[in-house]
Amino acid sequence: MVGVRHPLAVCLIGVYLPNRIQRSSICVQKSTEPSQRVRNERIYLGLAIGLPLVVLIAYFVFAFFLRDRVGTCPPACRSHDLTTQSLFREDFRGADLREANLARVNLFGANLAGADLSFANLAGADLTRANLQGANLKAAALNGAILDRTDLRGANLGGARLQDANLMGADLRGADVGAALLARANLRGTVLDETTQLAERWRTAWAIVNQPQAGRALANAVLRDANLTQANLQAADLRGADLRGSLLAGADLSDAQLAGAKLQGAALDDATRLAPKWRLVWLIVNSTVSERSLTGTDLTQAYLAGAYLRAADLARALLDGANLQDADLRFATLDAASLRASDLTHASLQEGSLRNADLRGANLTNTDLRLVDLRGAQVDGETRMTDGQRLAFDLVNQGGMGRDLHGAFLPWADLAGVDFTGANLAGSDLRNANLAGAVLVNADLRGANLSEVDLRGADLSGALWEGANLRATQLEGARLP
Repeated sequence: MVGVRHPLAVCLIGVYLPNRIQRSSICVQKSTEPSQRVRNERIYLGLAIGLPLVVLIAYFVFAFFLRDRVGTCPPACRSHDLTTQSLFREDFRGADLREANLARVNLFGANLAGADLSFANLAGADLTRANLQGANLKAAALNGAILDRTDLRGANLGGARLQDANLMGADLRGADVGAALLARANLRGTVLDETTQLAERWRTAWAIVNQPQAGRALANAVLRDANLTQANLQAADLRGADLRGSLLAGADLSDAQLAGAKLQGAALDDATRLAPKWRLVWLIVNSTVSERSLTGTDLTQAYLAGAYLRAADLARALLDGANLQDADLRFATLDAASLRASDLTHASLQEGSLRNADLRGANLTNTDLRLVDLRGAQVDGETRMTDGQRLAFDLVNQGGMGRDLHGAFLPWADLAGVDFTGANLAGSDLRNANLAGAVLVNADLRGANLSEVDLRGADLSGALWEGANLRATQLEGARLP
């Protein structure tokens, strides 16, 4: 048995080993050795895999979060706050200034050629005569910035916010300004070429202030928020042009055609040359004055959408072709006014008066005509009205004597004094209608909805009104059945 040398065999055939101590030590050694080896292997495996992984994580943390913050600025200035510094004529060529805060910083004459300023905050910064040639200013905030004679050749200004910026004399040759926001930006003296990517509306605004000429063709032009200060727009065709929010201080608009032009929010001053008619239109659409006196005023072709004209006196006013969409004309007097081909879509004329008004060709789609006086008004086949509006108009002008109006829909109609003698109004809807002084002798009102109807002084003798809804109906002075 001397030939049995493997420890495991010795442990299993212990009877052949005379020395018990020797047998015990061999067995302990065998049971201990595999456990130690496994631990060693685990330590080695952990080091072999874990150490490179830790190094890799550390690299990514540095590369994406720390590198731009621990590096020297310039060139590594990403996300730095530089608002406390004056960078007058400093050299930042090719610097990484992504997301940096440079708001209101003095960068006069600074060299930022090729710098990456994407998403940087340069609001109100002074970049006069700075070199930004080839710089990346994508989505940068430059609102209110001074870019006077700044070199922006080949710069990327896509999506940059340049509202109220001063670009006087700036060089934008080859620059991409296509998606930039240029509301109220000063483009006077700005240098462009055929390679400059610029939206058509801003190129038009640039041409107006840099290539002045009278009689310019600008019909339906979109010049919203354009800086047209002191622009020559004399005798310009601006019919239907969008001038909302534009700056027109000192501009010459004498003899300009402004029919349908949108002037909401446009900024004028005393030096702006504008015909009295259009200055009045501008005043109306930019103020909220009730009970305005506009009797006989010429407002033809005026764009008065959304205008506040509540309780205004517009008797005999000329409003042919005017756009009065969404206008507030509640309680307004439009007696004998001319509204031919005018657009009153969604306008509110509640409790106003259109007596003897000319509504031929007018658009009254969804117009609020509740309790509006339509006596003597002129309508034709081109007048767009609902069936209920046209019926109310017909009744106040032709009367309702003996007519079959069963189930008629006439809520809020002004039918005061109308003669309905012998008329069939059974089941009709007359909620909130004005029937004061109306003649309803022998009329059939059974099942009619007369809730909150004004029947004061009406003659209801002989009328049938079984089942009629008389909730809150005003019957003072009425002759009842």
